[in-house]
Amino acid sequence: MSIIRFSDIPGQEEGKRRLRQAVDEWRIPHALLLSGPAGTGKMMLARAFMAYAHCESPVGGEPCGNCRNCRLHAANDHPDVHFSIPIVKNKSRNILVSDDMKEEWQRMLEESPEMSPEKWLQIIEAGNSQPAIHVEEAAEIIRMASFPPFASRIKFFVIWLPERLRQETANKLLKVMEEPGAGICFLLVSDNDLEVLPTIYSRTQRIYLGASAGTGGKEKNNAEEAEFRAFFQTLMRDAYARKVANLKKSSETAAAFGREKIVRLLAYMQGMFRENFIYNLRMPALNHLSDDEERFARNFAPFINAANIEELMDATDAARNDIERNGNAKIVLFDYFLIIIMQIRKSKKYK
Repeated sequence: MSIIRFSDIPGQEEGKRRLRQAVDEWRIPHALLLSGPAGTGKMMLARAFMAYAHCESPVGGEPCGNCRNCRLHAANDHPDVHFSIPIVKNKSRNILVSDDMKEEWQRMLEESPEMSPEKWLQIIEAGNSQPAIHVEEAAEIIRMASFPPFASRIKFFVIWLPERLRQETANKLLKVMEEPGAGICFLLVSDNDLEVLPTIYSRTQRIYLGASAGTGGKEKNNAEEAEFRAFFQTLMRDAYARKVANLKKSSETAAAFGREKIVRLLAYMQGMFRENFIYNLRMPALNHLSDDEERFARNFAPFINAANIEELMDATDAARNDIERNGNAKIVLFDYFLIIIMQIRKSKKYK
């Protein structure tokens, strides 16, 4: 096996430039999120970045490939790199954390460097089970983060598909991600940052990879996101106007999506609450809105403010958890939509 270099990854020049600069200036953030559609080379870029950061004699903006640290990276066996990955827990087989599937992960890195989630499901024989990053993994990360780097100046904790973090896992990781200590970087690699829990997302610096990378935002053009965008905007208008009958119909419409799609819808809505709250700060560099979303935010954003943002986030989390636990979707969603009415009314008092 050979080391992955930046030059092995087609395109993504802005992402490469920013990662090289972080190493060259030794200003590596304590938490960094690489996101973009599947197949954009995010994990390869993450691996090149870590190898470059660990390399003892970099050449021309690339890891040398010859030093001890580079050889360890080539073997996918560097002691200062820890991978956290979605797994299907199996207590009878003693599979509780990522390291319990180390052989399968090595196979994934070798056979599918583009990191196809479908390939991972096949390798771990997931069947109908949904892989997740469980709370035991958080405990393992916290334990390992208490030790300094072993062979280099910095230790990386790579979380592949952070959108698969369970709520209790994320909650346990918050403090260590916020104050990880010297020589530690959390490197998150996501196929869909809209599904990353806001508490995790807000603690990261972000690099988006894809056709719109480097433009200060990204156009969300696929059919499902267009559907979610229209649904959200209609729902917010009806909530503002207190059209309860319309909200009931919307809950029935969304309930028909099925559990996985409802979870994605709620993740989108949570992302939009977050983006509209940030829009009020008048700091466009922090926003990731499409043109259509920004047009809507111009009028809607004032209603998402300090009076209600935490309650809206918590209510969305609660609805998402109930749906994931097979709660009655029509009841869960209608109750959630009624909460939105109350929170928007609260925002009007705040103004």
